[in-house]
Amino acid sequence: MTDEQDRGIGYLSGSPARVDVLDRLTDGPAQPADLVSFADVSRTTVHRTLGELTDRGWVARVDGGYVATTTGELALESYQRTRRRFRTLERVEPFLSRVDVGAAELEVDWFRTAELAVATETNPHRPIEWYADRLAAAVGNGDRLRGISPVINRQFLTIHAPIIRSGTSTTLVLGESTFEVATERYADRFRQSLSLDRYELYVTEESPSMGLALVGETVFLGACDDSGHLVVAVESTNPRLREWATCRYRWRKTNARRIDSVAIDGPVRGE
Repeated sequence: MTDEQDRGIGYLSGSPARVDVLDRLTDGPAQPADLVSFADVSRTTVHRTLGELTDRGWVARVDGGYVATTTGELALESYQRTRRRFRTLERVEPFLSRVDVGAAELEVDWFRTAELAVATETNPHRPIEWYADRLAAAVGNGDRLRGISPVINRQFLTIHAPIIRSGTSTTLVLGESTFEVATERYADRFRQSLSLDRYELYVTEESPSMGLALVGETVFLGACDDSGHLVVAVESTNPRLREWATCRYRWRKTNARRIDSVAIDGPVRGE
């Protein structure tokens, strides 16, 4: 970004009236009196703003008063796009701050239409409950389920076991350490699920920091705290984000080994 672009963004962000005046003038010519009413500012502020915008080449005088130039329209569009990107970034920060994903891998705009559920002090279980409802609705369309999970706990089994038993084609990738702990605690459940024709389990040496589930056109992403509890869940149908998640899933699966029921022979410590 050039110094001039920086100054342009700084100028518009310095006063809502500047944005309002320029926004109005992109719709066509207007007189200062019209802009006073539209921007809800004084006539002095409007005349000063018009002078500044004219000096920048973003506004020009015409017979009908003032109108935005092509440069002005593009400046406003660029400013609004930047603001949208920052708002999106702030919204998904609780997820991005908890996963091991490089900035070069993602685009902020991929998350613009994503929906999030974040744990709070008053409702720490909101992400898992929200994910359970959304996943059940997505799987109900008959699509297969493919996923990566950084943890296996009672909540995870409660949500996914009915989907697997229903006959939904399911493939799950776990990290080695998660698999070892889970098979000690839930060996019987793992054996039962692996006896089903439409379920596959893979284990990879590297433990994933992020959970993901792919169902039809929908991608779910999740991040857990140090205790393994889901603290933020993301749902999106953005095709670019889903493509990125699909590549990440395929990479994990390609570098994993498939597990069958014979490999699960640990003692059962609980259900």
